[in-house]
Amino acid sequence: MTFEALMNWTILVALVSSMTSYLFMKYRTVENIILNLTDFTEDDIQKLKGLIRWKF
Repeated sequence: MTFEALMNWTILVALVSSMTSYLFMKYRTVENIILNLTDFTEDDIQKLKGLIRWKF
């Protein structure tokens, strides 16, 4: 891997990490992030939780 490719990956990881940290500081939970950034409702999230519990 070249130095430039390594730098690109490093910058990408830093950006994703920063955005994730910001979202968790602002909304506190994954559920709140989903509710605020998508058009999901509480019922949709409960259904998803049920599906996840059923599969695992």
